Amino acid sequence: MSRSTPLFTFGLLLLAAVAFWPMYLSQPWTTIDRYTHAHALLGTLWLVMLILQPILVLRGSRHLHRIVGRTSLLLALGFVVSGLLLTHFRVSRMSEDTFARDGIYIYLPLSVALLFATACVLGFYWRRSTPVHARFMLSTALLVIDPVLARIMLFYLPPLPSEDLYQGITFTLIAAAMSLLVTSLPLQAPGRTWYRNYCIGAVATLALLFAVPYSGIWLSLVDWFRMLPLT
Repeated sequence: MSRSTPLFTFGLLLLAAVAFWPMYLSQPWTTIDRYTHAHALLGTLWLVMLILQPILVLRGSRHLHRIVGRTSLLLALGFVVSGLLLTHFRVSRMSEDTFARDGIYIYLPLSVALLFATACVLGFYWRRSTPVHARFMLSTALLVIDPVLARIMLFYLPPLPSEDLYQGITFTLIAAAMSLLVTSLPLQAPGRTWYRNYCIGAVATLALLFAVPYSGIWLSLVDWFRMLPLT
């Protein structure tokens, strides 16, 4: 797994450049808000860290691996906070009509921020169980599959008959990857149950995208969130 993780993450990083080219990388950077820039930078650094860490382990540089791991906690915190601020920045500037139409789309960035933070905390907690720790860290990269592949399908492929199909495809890939990671985890590995339960919770949370955002309770919660004086 340590050998395949850097290749997978590097490939995901390349696909991210393709996915975010039309609406971000190809645009004049002065026209884009600072929250987007911060979130993009921190996300890129996180993926670079995921590429670097397994390589350090394979080369026997475990001391440096631990140093990078500790500093990555601040990077993870910054990525989560920047994601929340970016979401708030966008939703707080919606008109009432726009919010009534697009408020449902706020569920995904908020839920992904929660899943990312949970994986980081549990990954750090189980850092002495190498196979579990590695899977928690890799799961943070799996969460990038949706924003990357959904954009590639949207911008570069013929349109799908339903908007829900974009997430249907990406969520299925995430669920399949997590299922593979769970089944390949040794039964005796400390923390295996925690990782299995995380994966079940992550897949369930993503699947709720097709129901929760349409409820009045959710829209009321998001309306409260956008009124907070954050951005």
